[in-house]
Amino acid sequence: MKKKLLFLSMLFIATCHFAQAQSPVRTEKVGHVFSISVPEYMVRTLGISDAACVQFKNDEKEIYTYIIEDSKADLALVDIKIASAKDFYDEFVKDFLLNAKERNIGTPKTFEKDGVNFVQVEATYYDKDAKTKIYYNITIAETKGYFYKILTFTSEANKTKLRDELFLMGASIRD
Repeated sequence: MKKKLLFLSMLFIATCHFAQAQSPVRTEKVGHVFSISVPEYMVRTLGISDAACVQFKNDEKEIYTYIIEDSKADLALVDIKIASAKDFYDEFVKDFLLNAKERNIGTPKTFEKDGVNFVQVEATYYDKDAKTKIYYNITIAETKGYFYKILTFTSEANKTKLRDELFLMGASIRD
């Protein structure tokens, strides 16, 4: 047993010695931090969207939010150049719920707040599994380096009582 441990230790030391980089290296900053104001009644969750970087829910109020971030640098790597939040919105919304029954996309509102450009719109569609209309509040936000899609949905019956909170939440995102 002692010989085996000694052999493994020597192998580890030799591997570490030879594993030193032969080329110059650099440190890459990985990950992105942003903030968003979320109502106290919502908690972080998983499983709403595989593309989301963060998700929130409240099952009792039947409200769900997910945020998808798109780095402008990453988009440029694949030769996608988007000039504005409105252009990003236009590209996204043309396929959003495209085949949904009774799809209705409202008129988008554009505005700027604290250096962030926003496009917000309301959408509804009929969900045959839930047998009800689903209401979406969609916010596209553009910061210096990112585009964000903030998508919140609930039943259309909850729309009136939650609408203001949803618009404020979407407009609160910051890098």
